[in-house]
Amino acid sequence: MTAAQRKRTRLLIFILLLAALLFATGALFAQMTARSGEQLDASDVTDDMVFLAAGELSVSAKSSDDIFAAGGELSINGAQADHMIAAGGDITVTKAAFHDFVVAGGDVDLIDAVIADDLVAAAGDLNVRADFRVNGSAVLSGGDLTIDAPIGGELRAAGASVRLNSEIGQDAHIVGEEVFIGPDARIGGDLRHRSGNIHIDPAAVVSGEIIELERPARPDLEAWGMKAAAALALFALAFLVGVALLVMVIALALPALMNSASDVIREKPFSMIGTGFLISIAAPVVILFLLATIFGIPLALLIVVIYAAAWPLAIAAFAYFTGMQARRAMTKNVSPPSAPARVLWSALAIIVLALISLIPILGGLVWLIASVTGLGAVMTKGGKALALKA
Repeated sequence: MTAAQRKRTRLLIFILLLAALLFATGALFAQMTARSGEQLDASDVTDDMVFLAAGELSVSAKSSDDIFAAGGELSINGAQADHMIAAGGDITVTKAAFHDFVVAGGDVDLIDAVIADDLVAAAGDLNVRADFRVNGSAVLSGGDLTIDAPIGGELRAAGASVRLNSEIGQDAHIVGEEVFIGPDARIGGDLRHRSGNIHIDPAAVVSGEIIELERPARPDLEAWGMKAAAALALFALAFLVGVALLVMVIALALPALMNSASDVIREKPFSMIGTGFLISIAAPVVILFLLATIFGIPLALLIVVIYAAAWPLAIAAFAYFTGMQARRAMTKNVSPPSAPARVLWSALAIIVLALISLIPILGGLVWLIASVTGLGAVMTKGGKALALKA
């Protein structure tokens, strides 16, 4: 077999596997609604599962199934669903109704909604206002955390600053550097807390006991923690070196794919985020769906192979895009990069991304965005790029 024939064979295999993934995803999406874009206003009424992603996203959709939403600026106004899962930068929720609600973001403002069962929320700044009602339990985490909403079940809250001024049906477990229990607080069970500074207003009512949770002194545990941290640091360094080498090899070996993916990220960043987000959710669901049937197992295994191979390519594509943008900005050179330039700038980009990942919360968010954006670009442009290479 000649080199050209081998290339065409690899391309054919890639196209067939990608087609299998898209076919299976499409079959599953017959029971789903999926939309993405830079700006999106979703107001559907459906019985299907809904996937939404956009830079600016407004959700007023109503579904008897689940809604998944992700956006830089996310407004949920009047939405209804069985389960609502939301992630974004700035998130506001008004006039909504869900059975369960899971939300994570930079600044989350929960203004007005009824949660029939449980709430799980994490944010840099998290406000759960008085008109927001949780009939079940709540698990809340944030930098600055304000809880004015009534919670029917148990409350577990942790943050740098935690302010509670509402009715809690059962026990309240609170951990924070500063904890304030306001005059309208009514705790139906015990108040268990760990805090360097706690203030309980005299008008607050705690039906059970107030229990301070001490942090026990464990020198042996601290010594173990130091060793574990050193081992983790060495592992992280080895992992960084491995990822950097992998990215450089991919940038050198697959220039057509990297250039094509970089171009589409630059031209349609939010579309690639949305596409990658949908694929990252849909592929595992499709795999489980196919594994449930005997005839679908071989196809499921093929999709697993594609999915596993796509993630390293996704990271490499985003690093390559970042490196090329930095090259263009710093050298004013818009000509196609040489092989050494592709390797050098990609390596520098992955090192910068690794340093950013050391920043709590922001680092994880940057890696998530890098992964799903690169995944969207690779899956969108992979077949065409390999055809050009062949």
